[in-house]
Amino acid sequence: MATRQNGKASDTETRQRLIQAGLRLFGLHGYEATGTRALAQEAGVNLSAILYHFGGKEGLYRAVLEQGISRKLEEVGQGVFTVMAACGNPASTRDDLLAAMGEMVRTMVRVMLGNPESRSFSQIMMQEQIAPTAAFDLFHEGFFSRIHAVWCALLGRLFGMEDCLELRLRALSVMGQLVIFRVGMTGVLRVVGGDKLTDEHLECISRLCIQQVEAMVAGFAPACQDQDPAGGGAPGDGR
Repeated sequence: MATRQNGKASDTETRQRLIQAGLRLFGLHGYEATGTRALAQEAGVNLSAILYHFGGKEGLYRAVLEQGISRKLEEVGQGVFTVMAACGNPASTRDDLLAAMGEMVRTMVRVMLGNPESRSFSQIMMQEQIAPTAAFDLFHEGFFSRIHAVWCALLGRLFGMEDCLELRLRALSVMGQLVIFRVGMTGVLRVVGGDKLTDEHLECISRLCIQQVEAMVAGFAPACQDQDPAGGGAPGDGR
């Protein structure tokens, strides 16, 4: 019995070591440029372990994405819950919605910029946008479109706007002002003059992003005329 338990523990450890190796190497080099030998060497396991546990490199890559998406959804969960609760309550005032927006921004800043472990997964997400792999739908449907749908719901309530292309694009513009700090981290650190973002930096970034959304809401006027409310897809599908 002890041998079986030890075997299961060893299998679990091997899987996790390979996933961590994949997270780092896929983030650094991308899917195509990362070889199985490099993955096995990084994890400190036999090459055959990739085939045994994941069926090959593609299976390992999908496991890396699945674990990363699961953790990111858990990390942003409180912010998402607060926004959706406010949006789902017909009695929510503009102040209630703006307060929920502020919590969502601070949550995303903390998750995207304040957690050092987010770097590798963020790099994988960026590479999926630049050079999509067969696993793109897993990332898009599992994470990106869900967060986009949350912003669509919130901005729709704040603007009094039904689903349309403009609403989806406005949601993307809000997400973009946060993502640029992750995508351009090397340049951002050069600007702030440090080797990492401090709590003070993160709070300042949060305040700036919140103020920009508040300004967007205060000065709202439709930018796209004669939009088809259907817009070609459901909110959050990124089309």
